[in-house]
Amino acid sequence: MADAEHPHLVLVGLMGAGKTTVGKRIAKLLCRPFVDADEALERRTGRSVRDLFTEDGEAGFRRVESQVLLGALGADAPIVFAAGGGVVTVPANRARLAAADVLVVWLHAEPRFLASRTRTRAHRPLLDGDDPAGTLEGLFVERAPWYAEVADLTVDVQGHYLAHDKPRAKDEIAAVVTAAMQEHEQSAARPGCRTVRVPLGLRSYDVVVGPGARAYLRELLPAGVGRAAIVTQEGIDLEVDPGVEHRVFTIGQGEEAKSLSTVEDLCRGFAQWGLSRADVVIGVGGGVVTDVAGFAAASYHRGVPVVHVATSLLGMVDAAIGGKTGVNLPEGKNLVGAFWQPSAVVCDTDALRTLPPRELRAGWGEVAKYHFLCTEDLDAMNETDRIAACVRIKAEVVAADEREGGRRAVLNYGHTLAHALETVGAYDLRHGEAVAVGLIFAAELARILGRIDEARVAEHRRIVAGYDLPTSLPPGSDPDVLIEVMGRDKKALRGLTFVLDGNAGVEIVEGVAPPDLRAAFAAMQANESGRTQ
Repeated sequence: MADAEHPHLVLVGLMGAGKTTVGKRIAKLLCRPFVDADEALERRTGRSVRDLFTEDGEAGFRRVESQVLLGALGADAPIVFAAGGGVVTVPANRARLAAADVLVVWLHAEPRFLASRTRTRAHRPLLDGDDPAGTLEGLFVERAPWYAEVADLTVDVQGHYLAHDKPRAKDEIAAVVTAAMQEHEQSAARPGCRTVRVPLGLRSYDVVVGPGARAYLRELLPAGVGRAAIVTQEGIDLEVDPGVEHRVFTIGQGEEAKSLSTVEDLCRGFAQWGLSRADVVIGVGGGVVTDVAGFAAASYHRGVPVVHVATSLLGMVDAAIGGKTGVNLPEGKNLVGAFWQPSAVVCDTDALRTLPPRELRAGWGEVAKYHFLCTEDLDAMNETDRIAACVRIKAEVVAADEREGGRRAVLNYGHTLAHALETVGAYDLRHGEAVAVGLIFAAELARILGRIDEARVAEHRRIVAGYDLPTSLPPGSDPDVLIEVMGRDKKALRGLTFVLDGNAGVEIVEGVAPPDLRAAFAAMQANESGRTQ
């Protein structure tokens, strides 16, 4: 029976988002009945969608559509329901969708993109006019606030459709939504925490976020684990109990600890203790620990399971999730590593209370970028929900591009200039602070290229400043030096490459001309000068 722990799943969104085809895939994955609103409506009335809409008008159509929705959600067993695009226009429907026994997912995409996917319009009478793209734009403006109101989760389907052929894109979207259902059920079983599922088929795993989340560490370990090697650093003030025999291995501090010699020391320690493939490595710490522990786990015995307990905000929303591990060489950062997905990740927000204020603030720099990678209102969320939302966004991107072949680059929004500032090394900036500056630069550059307007740049400044992060270049910055360093970025495949905001969202832009970069630097400096006068 449908209830708060096992709710009905309802897909909403504009026509063309794939509610029916994706819904069928989800129903198969969840072993649930599938109901399509249009098909149910035609069975109920004995008329086609077009005839019903044309003969009874939109008001009559909405009445029958509402009856179909309420009838379907009255089923005893939980179902997957593909709703009509306009179902949210009726207040009573929105109230029903807000009930505890319903989980609503908004399949979101830009209306102009959806217009390119709705060339077959036999059952879409609203698109009969000469400007279907304009019609969809108008429907989006009208309905988007209602979709956002009823949605428990928003999935950006556009990125999946652009990255892959239709069948694979729909399979990926179905996997993301199915993972969300599992997250919902797990979160209900873990009071005070949020559980986010990283959907990678047989290698899928949970990320548990919230105060006291480390209490769930034992149940998150792989089945049958006998012993645990806990990798951590001095000063990590978070005790964990894996519930099995364990030994602590302590590594050094800072980037110096991210070395092949550290990995060798760990692996030799594992061998001397007798760690086997039936055991687990647990990384307890920030990004340095998860990078090193993950790479050691990937290398030892050609791969043993690893679970991360992230103790820094940066680790929670970035480093611990996604399977990227690596260490440094004298020639550069992260030049040796492996993709090795964890078996689980714990983000115990109690650990954030132990961080120095500046380190915590710098972590919010990574969070700031997520404001521009999603449609969710992160401003309105509490700490746990905001961190979980960031994890969810990264999980979706990782699922679409696990090994960084394309779309995953959007996670580097703001990072091109940030990495240049860090490489130059003459500025007193933490990573998150450098990302904050990089976000403002990327916004100014996008405006100069005609991708966004001044209001969107102002939104970037508001978000970044809201986290008490820098919005201007460090004193003494040399644009020519920074441009030269950015040109050596590993993502610069064809000329200067940036991840930039735009009408279609954040995306990769290649071949950016140096004069445009100088203009963006000048705009940042002019803005700072205007603020201080």
